[in-house]
Amino acid sequence: MRILLVSPGSPDDIDSQITQGIPYLFAKTLFAPHAIATIAALTPPGHEVQLHDEYTAGEVEPLIISGIYDIIGISVTSNQQKRSLQIAAHAKVVSPSSLVIFGGIGVEHLINKDMAGIDVIFHGEAEETWPKFLQDVKEGRHQRIYKNVTKPEMTLSPAPRWELLGEHLTSYTAVMVQTTRGCPFDCSFCDVIYTFGRKLRSKSIDQVLEEVRRISLLPVKMVFIADDNFAGDKKYTKELLKQLIPLNNSFKTPIEFITQIDITIADDDELLTLLADCNFQAVMIGIESVNEASLIDYNKQQNLRLSISDAVKKIQSFGIVVLAHMIIGADSDSTDVFDKTSDFLADANIVHHLCHPLAAPPGTKLWYELKRAGRIILTDNEEIADKLDIISNVIPKNMTRVELFEGLADYWENIYDPDKFIKRATTFINNITYKPKLKEPGLGDLLELRKMLWRVFTFFMFEAGPKHRKAFFKVVGISAKKGMYLLPKIIYIYTCYLVDFNRSMHDAKIARSHAAWERENGHKLVVDCNPIPVSEKIREQARPIFDTAYRHIRQRINRKEALYEAVLASAIDFNDRFGQSFETLDPIHHEHLRNTCDRVLNQLPPNGHPSSDDLPLSPPPGFIRELLDALDNAIRYRNSNNWKVFFT
Repeated sequence: MRILLVSPGSPDDIDSQITQGIPYLFAKTLFAPHAIATIAALTPPGHEVQLHDEYTAGEVEPLIISGIYDIIGISVTSNQQKRSLQIAAHAKVVSPSSLVIFGGIGVEHLINKDMAGIDVIFHGEAEETWPKFLQDVKEGRHQRIYKNVTKPEMTLSPAPRWELLGEHLTSYTAVMVQTTRGCPFDCSFCDVIYTFGRKLRSKSIDQVLEEVRRISLLPVKMVFIADDNFAGDKKYTKELLKQLIPLNNSFKTPIEFITQIDITIADDDELLTLLADCNFQAVMIGIESVNEASLIDYNKQQNLRLSISDAVKKIQSFGIVVLAHMIIGADSDSTDVFDKTSDFLADANIVHHLCHPLAAPPGTKLWYELKRAGRIILTDNEEIADKLDIISNVIPKNMTRVELFEGLADYWENIYDPDKFIKRATTFINNITYKPKLKEPGLGDLLELRKMLWRVFTFFMFEAGPKHRKAFFKVVGISAKKGMYLLPKIIYIYTCYLVDFNRSMHDAKIARSHAAWERENGHKLVVDCNPIPVSEKIREQARPIFDTAYRHIRQRINRKEALYEAVLASAIDFNDRFGQSFETLDPIHHEHLRNTCDRVLNQLPPNGHPSSDDLPLSPPPGFIRELLDALDNAIRYRNSNNWKVFFT
């Protein structure tokens, strides 16, 4: 079969525009499409696979001609929902014989969209389901939906087929390697536990090393370790890094790495040393908020265990840039949060960060909670659905939407002022105390470095504006005093800052424009009051559902009120997330139900319910009826914070 795998893109994507506006990068966009390259690797021999990334190869429509492709697979991301549906609609018109397939993390956000034109939908990981689907197609009996009950072992995940991107591979700043999946945390705005589960699964270290070795043979200079938390299993991470360091130093030019990780690495000097020696340029850390109360709102418990500012300084003392992710708009945030966040960045010497308004993508736990509270905005503008990082769909609690958008615009314009960046960058450089043990550059590397420096210096001399010219050469001068080995890192830092600066100026204009519109047209905003009914299928199968939840939670709780409340909370979560697709309590939904129960249990304080009511191990008479009534009332009740009243 001929298979076309598509990674959708938009011509107005700001990150791609900014990347292309920095000529010395020679790149069209940031990251190569890991999803479709992995699906290609999962495709058994005998099939012809073609990859098409719209960010580098342009719109895919000219390729989709009737009958050429048997399968057209579209990888849906959360910010390309509209474009994905456009491609699918076009495919069904011009090539009706082709099977149109949807998969990817963004599929879960399409719950309110018309997906009638999609032939097959993949949920979750595809290591086992994709080969099965291809066999089913061959035998003429493919299913509408493919999903696995159990999470596949990471050892089944092959190295992506990056070579299929051909000449376009040089158009990316980095490719991805995934070493683990799963996350033990449960942040309120994240639904990763339903995608990858709570339990960490990992590739073998030999697998990862071989994957990196293959990448070293390609025209690639940077690798993004695309784990949810690269240090989720520190023992595994350290062993991997200990073997990755000599491998990286064996290459003609060591690869640069970046990854996502949590703030607790600040307490582990051994791990920080290994990251530095392995040539990690930056680590993305979800700091989220400077307010402890907001961190509690987000259920970001791991960030409450230490001083965030001191932790960032410690990590950066190893020369590793902290890419700080911040969110503004939690229920505990008021208008003073903008100044507090600016002060934090200055104190922690943050040189690279992303800051967004709190948003609730449809289908996430946060979206359901705020929807029940009457705090989700409906919009007919499809563009906004792909711009939730600028224009939130949430009604804040302690500020107006206009105050949120205007506050963010002021913040973005203020924090990215070049003079303020110089101060943060200067302190960052001066506070570096560790020089990584990296391979010394050879003659060829020095020649390449000279060429790169010539391109960079030419850009800042003749093309960058006067403020950026002054800031760049100021920071370079400071780093030269510290050591010339820092020069490539300073170029990396300033390039990231340039991207941040241009993106934020763009975002500030959109935020101000939308704030002005809402100031005059606030009455036109429509709150999403559509009910979230209890699924009829869930009503029909209330007995096995509540019986399963009761038995699972009863293992931890033996006090009636607390047990009933926990079962109800789990049922609300389960109905929210799976009610529309639920048919029966099959093994898949049974596993999801246990996940919802664990989510509730993990939010309980240690020894939070010590008293005992000597409850039975199975539901008592009347329990199913009582809980179903409570679920019905809770779903109908607008303020989800008050659902406990149903037991008074």
